[in-house]
Amino acid sequence: MQCGICKKNSNPIFKEKSGNYSLYECPLCGGQFWNPMKNPGAEWYEKDIRYSFRNKNPLKTPEVNHREFLRDLPASKGKLLDIGMGTGNFLAAAVANGYDGYGTDFDNDAIETAKEFFGLQNVFPLNTEEAIKKFGPGYFDVITLFEVLEHLEDPSESLEKIKVLLKKGGYLAISVPYRGSSKLFKAHDIPPRHLTRWSEKSMENFLNSHQFSVTRMKVIPVPFSYLITKYHFWYEGIFSFGAVEKLTSPKKTQKGETIANNFKKNYRKIKMLQSLARLKDYLLFSIPAAILYLRLLLNKKAGLDLYVLAQFKD
Repeated sequence: MQCGICKKNSNPIFKEKSGNYSLYECPLCGGQFWNPMKNPGAEWYEKDIRYSFRNKNPLKTPEVNHREFLRDLPASKGKLLDIGMGTGNFLAAAVANGYDGYGTDFDNDAIETAKEFFGLQNVFPLNTEEAIKKFGPGYFDVITLFEVLEHLEDPSESLEKIKVLLKKGGYLAISVPYRGSSKLFKAHDIPPRHLTRWSEKSMENFLNSHQFSVTRMKVIPVPFSYLITKYHFWYEGIFSFGAVEKLTSPKKTQKGETIANNFKKNYRKIKMLQSLARLKDYLLFSIPAAILYLRLLLNKKAGLDLYVLAQFKD
């Protein structure tokens, strides 16, 4: 059987099953992949609640994986392409830090939100082949793939195409869900949403095989605020009233008004409701979240994401 990551006939080892998908680990590259490896496509993501909710309620600030990159600031002030940019919160921060920023995503709703909420102009609904035609080879000094690699049905082929857009000596930043995290965080780390799982060694092997050398790698620990959010969703329907979701639902959007414009119009009211909801969650869940965090630390399962910065070797 061929490895879905390194493409070698390696007799991968069966690990677990999820529905019609089976997870295998390659004994050569160390990567884990689901079989069949098939991305569900843009329409599926646009309907998925985790992504459609974010399009209606875009994060304003960079997330923890983004902040690792903003600490590094490789090729500062160069041309940066954020692939799978989502609603643009990272790209807006990169531009604020001096980068000439561009973004692509196959979710058209996310692109529109990035334009209207963050005022980003150089954002496009393009795949990698289309981006190569638009920008040409070696156009970018930096390319970022935050929480993207695990969605790709052919990571090796995809990275080879992405390399075309990157200058020799340029930088690639990646973040993925960390394979060594607790099972509590793996409810959505399954197909068809995610198709691969990554450890430090498998990531390094993967990048080295494609002419990249790792500059920095870090297992990002689970933020305490993330555990609070987890408890919020675990007890959704019991302690949650969905006030923000109701305010930003399509029924509340005026005729001819985009979701992003509706969000901006109701921004203060939404932020007030979000702050009150956050306060409620901390009051309810701080103690159980603290106990859970201590257990994760003791069991060495407190990692959440894997961040890596690598350089395209000359």
